[in-house]
Amino acid sequence: MKKESKFEFLVAAFVHDLKNQLQALSGQQDLLINDLPEKYQQKLAPMLRQTNQIKEDTLRLVSLFRLEHKEHFAMDDAWPRDTASNAIESCRLQFPELEFCNHISMDAQGFYNEQLVQLALVTLITNSAQAGARQVELLCEELDNQSLNIIIHDDGPGFSNDILEGLADTTKIEGTGLGLSFVEMICQAHQATDRAGQLTISNSKAGAIATLYLP
Repeated sequence: MKKESKFEFLVAAFVHDLKNQLQALSGQQDLLINDLPEKYQQKLAPMLRQTNQIKEDTLRLVSLFRLEHKEHFAMDDAWPRDTASNAIESCRLQFPELEFCNHISMDAQGFYNEQLVQLALVTLITNSAQAGARQVELLCEELDNQSLNIIIHDDGPGFSNDILEGLADTTKIEGTGLGLSFVEMICQAHQATDRAGQLTISNSKAGAIATLYLP
């Protein structure tokens, strides 16, 4: 085994173990918070938000490693409304003031890796909240070729022209631009015989629109 390969293997193993520990810690915190009086719950809220953010970042890191190494992700029948609901619940703690509107039909169905798509939605919702949005709407379009679009529409300032034209990855002072690149990698990991997944972004009169095309 090459030195670089061994290093990557060890990093991946450590990150995977960290992810499991954070998930266990998050579960223990949820049990604890429910047993505490409301005034103590409010005091613990910042710590819980920080733990949740670290957990999501660790999940993204694990997924990035697997995506970069072209590992196989299991695809299965999935229901976009449930995927969106899970993403919303992951974000409620982090952004309690953000309003969510899940307009995805309960009958909508797709074929994708649910954990990856949920991570993509969490990433896009986080981007919206950090950009100043106060409301996020989630929609779904089922297409004739059995593929679908999952759409995230917010009421924030929208994407800058530089981002829309591919001249910049982010306009945030402390931003890295990794969020959109990560979501794009997730979409591209979903392939059909003659089609590849993709992320498209645009602006409306009321904010930013991000669309996940999943073949």
